[in-house]
Amino acid sequence: MGRAARTPIEVLLVDDQPAILAGVGALIGSEAPFLHLAGSAGCGRDALELARHLQPDIIVLDVELGGEDGLALIPRLRACCHAVIVLFSALAGTEGRLRVLQPDAAAFVSKEGEGRELIDAIRRAAARAGGESCGAGSGVLRP
Repeated sequence: MGRAARTPIEVLLVDDQPAILAGVGALIGSEAPFLHLAGSAGCGRDALELARHLQPDIIVLDVELGGEDGLALIPRLRACCHAVIVLFSALAGTEGRLRVLQPDAAAFVSKEGEGRELIDAIRRAAARAGGESCGAGSGVLRP
């Protein structure tokens, strides 16, 4: 059965910049019916609450959340949902990438890249995690 007959990949977007939330949210929305923006959060507290409530398939997580360390949020997100995490950051170069590379994240995407790079990373993360049958609370898409 093709992807169109299945529920979309549910994405939670976490970034402290309203312009990023709006732009990337629209980008994800443009990929319907394959992707769906389940929710967005501007801080760690809201991200945890939404992750717990929405049980998204993928979390696109900013590494630096306006004074909060997005990486420190990963274990807490893992404790409340089983989403695959795609790190999203303005950190450039090798040093920035080394800081965010870790086994708890499926991918790293630079904010300086093309929007297609983020969409492709979300799709690859979902496929690698068993995203053949995705959807909020489906229990199928797991790291």
